[in-house]
Amino acid sequence: MSAIGFVGLGIMGEGMAARLLSEGVAGSDDKPLVIWNRTGSKCQALVEKFPSMKVIVKDTAREVVQECGITYCMLSTPEASKAVFEGDDGVLAGVTEGKSIVDCATLAELDMQRMSEAVMAKAG
Repeated sequence: MSAIGFVGLGIMGEGMAARLLSEGVAGSDDKPLVIWNRTGSKCQALVEKFPSMKVIVKDTAREVVQECGITYCMLSTPEASKAVFEGDDGVLAGVTEGKSIVDCATLAELDMQRMSEAVMAKAG
């Protein structure tokens, strides 16, 4: 399975994830969209918006990353990004060799470098 992951379904994230589905980039049986959000109802809303698409909701960001070759992250604040990235069940906890993380949040350059180095240290 070549699943695509998405973590963070706020105003920007929901629009980005919806575009992946509406354009057929993700959402098929062989390339599902695997999602997680801190507020679970936002995941359910996306599933309901695209009932014919394959959208899988996970309980943690770690599970999304574990299941997907590439995971997009779009969190609302630097604090949210750090918490979701570094938490016990966060993005970094799911990174193994060959995983790609694309963080789309507006973060300070040093924070982005630190996150990138942490992913690369795990062979991601």
